[in-house]
Amino acid sequence: MKDLLARVGAEQDKACEPLQGAAAPDQIEALRLEAETRLSARLPDEFLTYLSLSNGTDFNGLILYGANKSPDAPGPAGFWQGLVAANLAWREGGDHKDYVILGETGMDLLTVDLLGENAVGRDRVSGEVTERFLSAGAMIETYLTSHLG
Repeated sequence: MKDLLARVGAEQDKACEPLQGAAAPDQIEALRLEAETRLSARLPDEFLTYLSLSNGTDFNGLILYGANKSPDAPGPAGFWQGLVAANLAWREGGDHKDYVILGETGMDLLTVDLLGENAVGRDRVSGEVTERFLSAGAMIETYLTSHLG
């Protein structure tokens, strides 16, 4: 994943797009605890590893959520999509409570179940499963690869 994120970062740098940087270990731990208390969810280790490399990604239509971002505390270029803030926003309508959304595209939601397992892509509108992955890491890598230029 590190090499793939380096390629994404190089493309973002070439396009003069801001990078979010890596999340600090205390930010990742705070997110893990907040996900447990506010979302009743366990986050997959592979997503926590992703955060140690990138505290959120907004790249060619793919958004992977960060650890500590929110509308009240955005990162560079106004990136506000922290995992808890984004999931709470998705849950406002009463939907999306049976899983955690790790990121999104214009068409898909990247999700895991509340135990941090069963990584699937879902239709953004209906929530129906569109693709299954062996792990959250495989899902993240698949979506990052598909959005590279």
